[in-house]
Amino acid sequence: MSKSLGLEWASMVYGPYDLPHMYEIFEGVLYKGCYFFYLDNGVLCLRQVRKLDQPEHTHLFIEGDSAGLQLAEGIRRDLMEVVTEIIRDWRDKSGLTFLFNELLCLRGRGDLRLDLIKDKG
Repeated sequence: MSKSLGLEWASMVYGPYDLPHMYEIFEGVLYKGCYFFYLDNGVLCLRQVRKLDQPEHTHLFIEGDSAGLQLAEGIRRDLMEVVTEIIRDWRDKSGLTFLFNELLCLRGRGDLRLDLIKDKG
């Protein structure tokens, strides 16, 4: 199901925060090798990522140079299931292209907060 959509589990290093050595790591779902969906305290987030250039870390990515999107709040379902649903629903719609190519890649803006998941339970 998720393999046919090109989804796979991966991890993302996010930071640095207030101090140069402060980072956080998130487990999430990778789409097309550069879009990373993850949950942060029940908030479904999406970031553009790039692969860490170390062969021994095959599923480790670092955040890209653009801001992320907050797609929904209060998510309590399985992350892979939620991401699969989003990709299937939006795959052939111009909204997916707009989300990935326009909104996600805007530089110099803060995170956008969306509420895309109707059934959060």
